[in-house]
Amino acid sequence: MIDLGLPLGDAGINLGMVSADYSTANALQDPHRLDARFLSSLVNKHSTGLSVLAAPGEFPSFQPTVEAIDKLIEIARQNFSYVVVDAGSRIDLMDSTLFDESSIVYLITQVGISELRNSNRLISRYFSLRMRSLQIVINRYTPKMLLFDDSQIAKALTRPANWKIPDDYATARRTENSGSPIALDDSPISIALRQMARAACGIGEEKTKKRGFSLFRK
Repeated sequence: MIDLGLPLGDAGINLGMVSADYSTANALQDPHRLDARFLSSLVNKHSTGLSVLAAPGEFPSFQPTVEAIDKLIEIARQNFSYVVVDAGSRIDLMDSTLFDESSIVYLITQVGISELRNSNRLISRYFSLRMRSLQIVINRYTPKMLLFDDSQIAKALTRPANWKIPDDYATARRTENSGSPIALDDSPISIALRQMARAACGIGEEKTKKRGFSLFRK
């Protein structure tokens, strides 16, 4: 997992990895030095076995170039079976190869007027020619509490959502405060996340309840 939600990425914190020794800043500051061996020395191992290149704990003193980001993604793809990138809200990464070469791009939104409007704008501007790789995820989905029905939501998003993550504030807040990955919990949210991960990896639906941490496709 690579956190490119600079400068305020929090993937490492959400995984309980508060004090990572190295970050994406180390990888992107000197791209000429970046190779498989250097990358392996920068990633931190989560207890699940996940390799994490977290965002820096402080504001970077430099602006990473698109070329540096492209090289980091290329090397990660060559050396890991699955690569997950947290791009945050960085529209500037559209100029990199990240979105062009991704197997799946997840656009995460919520059902609200501003959220649906902005999602429509992003889809129309950047994904009209890449619809096969785009999957829309509606977060905090509570059908009975929504002002719009599914047909109205699909019209606003130009297509139906692929995934709906149920609204379970108590679980989300508890895992956030404990620094434990929510995918490892037994909750409606974790079930949905594991279904997404298994689908991304081409694995069938989970038959029995298992605690695990699945990764997404390159």
